[in-house]
Amino acid sequence: MPDANDSIVLSTANNNSISYPIVSDTNIIWDYSTLVPEIQMYDKYDSPMSFTSPFNLLFNILNTSYGRDNYDLTSINIPIVQLTAAYDFLKESSSSLKQIGAGYTINGAPLPFYYTSADVLYNFPLTYGDLDSCDFQFGLPIPTLGYYGQKGHRVNHVNGWGTLLTPYGSFQTVLVTSKINTIDTVYIDTLSFGTNINRPTRYEYKWLATGMKSPVLQINATIAGSNLNTTNVQYIDSLRSNVPHVGITENELNNSLRTYPNPGYGSITVEYIATQEENTSILIKDLTGRTIRSFNYKTIAGENKTRLSIDDLNAGVYFISIQLNNTSISKKIVILK
Repeated sequence: MPDANDSIVLSTANNNSISYPIVSDTNIIWDYSTLVPEIQMYDKYDSPMSFTSPFNLLFNILNTSYGRDNYDLTSINIPIVQLTAAYDFLKESSSSLKQIGAGYTINGAPLPFYYTSADVLYNFPLTYGDLDSCDFQFGLPIPTLGYYGQKGHRVNHVNGWGTLLTPYGSFQTVLVTSKINTIDTVYIDTLSFGTNINRPTRYEYKWLATGMKSPVLQINATIAGSNLNTTNVQYIDSLRSNVPHVGITENELNNSLRTYPNPGYGSITVEYIATQEENTSILIKDLTGRTIRSFNYKTIAGENKTRLSIDDLNAGVYFISIQLNNTSISKKIVILK
């Protein structure tokens, strides 16, 4: 599962490439290696205090583990309102991951709210054959308009394990299939009218792998009659320069430089993101700005990782510097002996 400040690159693929039923059994090979990304985004897990008021105040008090952007605003159907932003707030423990609240910006006003009954996304540990369920509910007064609420029932089933193939790689995974039924409640003050709306049954197919922070692949679908219709396909991926990006700014690309271990000795790994192929140099500089090591590389578009030998450098404080995406960026490192 993720930690606060984690950022994961997700690719969204064409819905038409998925066929049903999805095989769920033991020692299965699920081959989705031919998925083609159509758009990419960062799935960012931010500490509650990094959000603006009043989201930060409420979810810090509730000891929320992290919040994340909900880019799919079409999945939140609130009649007669303009919804411009949505955030999910989650709490993680050794026994579960659950959504405890959310925040919407409706008609320009930020409205945080918490679930009176949380939506339990996973119970841990996840073991083949596990079956659990939960009932979740929330209500949201909308100033000058009325009320919107939702209650639902989720059933999670760990019903498969095996090897998953995606364009990003091969993973040993467990498959968690979720079935979600929800009812929306809407009341409009000006009309003195309220109603309940049954939503189509939703299915989530989530392949989880150790250390991957979020589902390696997730397929969402709704049922219409006897047919399942795919609504979204997302998988963990590397950043690709030829795919449109949502929520990934040039500033984030230019400031993607990471070094570890730090402090380190012997060698250090340098990670960075480039928007295009280019020739560049990774420089190690001392505190006076003098270049004492230079390593030449040809970057690829997307994520780059290289390991540098620092065994011959004296202990002390240095800077890693790289000319990337027409910007020079640096990171302080400490070398031990």
